[in-house]
Amino acid sequence: MNAPARIDFATRAPLWAALAFMAVFVFVPLLQLAGQTLWSPSGFTLEAWSQLAGDVTLLKQLGATLQLGLAATLLSLLLGGGHAWLTIGRDLPAAALLAPLGIAPLVLPPIFVAMGFAEVFPADGFWPCALLLGTAHAPFVAVLAVRGLRAVDGRAYEAALLLRGRGRAEGWLLRAIAPELLAGCLLAFLFTIADHGVPEFLTVKGKTWHTYAEGIFGRWTRRATGTTFAELQSPIVAALPFIAALGCLLWAALRLRAQAPDRGVVRPLPLRPLGAFRWPALLLPIAYLGAGVVLPLVVLGRWVLGSAQKREPMSLDYAQQSFAKAIDQGLPDLLHSVWLALAVAAMVVLLALPLARGAARRWPLLDLLAALPAALPAILLGIALIRAFHDGPVLRQFGERFDQSWAFAACAYAARFLPFAALTLSSLARRQSLAAEEAGRFVPRAPFVRALRLHLQPLLPAAWSAWVLTFVLALRELDLAVVLPAANATAVRRLANAVHFQHEDWSGVIALLLLSIALLVPLLPSLLAGRKLTSLS
Repeated sequence: MNAPARIDFATRAPLWAALAFMAVFVFVPLLQLAGQTLWSPSGFTLEAWSQLAGDVTLLKQLGATLQLGLAATLLSLLLGGGHAWLTIGRDLPAAALLAPLGIAPLVLPPIFVAMGFAEVFPADGFWPCALLLGTAHAPFVAVLAVRGLRAVDGRAYEAALLLRGRGRAEGWLLRAIAPELLAGCLLAFLFTIADHGVPEFLTVKGKTWHTYAEGIFGRWTRRATGTTFAELQSPIVAALPFIAALGCLLWAALRLRAQAPDRGVVRPLPLRPLGAFRWPALLLPIAYLGAGVVLPLVVLGRWVLGSAQKREPMSLDYAQQSFAKAIDQGLPDLLHSVWLALAVAAMVVLLALPLARGAARRWPLLDLLAALPAALPAILLGIALIRAFHDGPVLRQFGERFDQSWAFAACAYAARFLPFAALTLSSLARRQSLAAEEAGRFVPRAPFVRALRLHLQPLLPAAWSAWVLTFVLALRELDLAVVLPAANATAVRRLANAVHFQHEDWSGVIALLLLSIALLVPLLPSLLAGRKLTSLS
């Protein structure tokens, strides 16, 4: 192998490794899952698909899901978009403190928010669920809205202000960030309709309506009672059209995101006064952070103090008992979750770096391929992986017990969260200087050293952000943990079971410890280096 060939192989090997990972843990399981619906023991058949057309229950679940998605997305737009609009470039009191907190609800697992709502409000209706999911997914809208506001050239806004007045200038600014707002809303809608854990938790609390994702999981758990080929394949057949719809939404979100690139800001937006609404405007971020952060934390704190039992009043003595129970019964699950999240975050960043560079430099289609797992309900991804590695003709060669191991759980989590890191890094990779990379080719250095200095080093800040985001998401993941045997021992899965069986006292301690870890990791640079938290994203 000559020198240019070795250089080319060394440059592209990480990308081929990342694509191989996606093929093994995303594409092959999905293709196998789809193929199994068409081949019965007696040969090719469309029996399972023909029964789908007349399934009235699925149509009802689809209607409920669309209504829930639209309602929750409107609330996400109001809360997340409103929070960004009021705290970025405004004279809102305490705006500098409130702005970075807009992403805080993303740190809390939605199931924790559900626990808080269920403790205070009747959480068995449509609107409590919509409010809960709208609050939990509002950070997606907030982050992209901030990206849009910070990408607008302040000089253009000032020109619109001088020529057309305050109202017209604000309208122009809203239209300028509309692509980011719509992309954020599409992401919030996508995650809302794909969510299974929160609606299922509310079902336990007495809900009488069900979503499409709940229907898929219900069919999967009851598959052993099926007697025909169509009944056994019903959860997969029901899910595949759902994936197609989510894939279209994801494609639309990516296109909107691509239409709103970095505009090369020369001057940020000027400080825009709120006038008489300066103090009343505080109600929106207070309501947003109160519902998404404060309320769950208060409820968890009350559980630790003994609010869930009636034998004795809440007290610090009871909190000590709760802490002792948590150490005895929940600490191993918490440690498992932390180690799993650390491994997943490292794996995801290593896989996302070559995918991001490949999408930014040569193949834009890689963005869509890398983002595809985001369109898959976690329940379905877990089902596909279990079937492929347990009884698939090819992937089961990994080992009979591989699908029961923590390594399998780490790979499944990495496949689910890879889109977040890849899209974060590809956005920054597109803004890197091509001239610097071309000049670097003339430097007599090894390809590995050149890649570290020219390609990797400018991406390190975004890589840290992607690592933190993946760590937090892996720490709070519930839907995959419900399906994967190894992930059943994670803290969030254990908490959901503990609350169901009235063990709120010690589960509240574990939940607070989990949240403390999730908050501490993003704050490490600020605590160690004294950096201010100024960016919501």
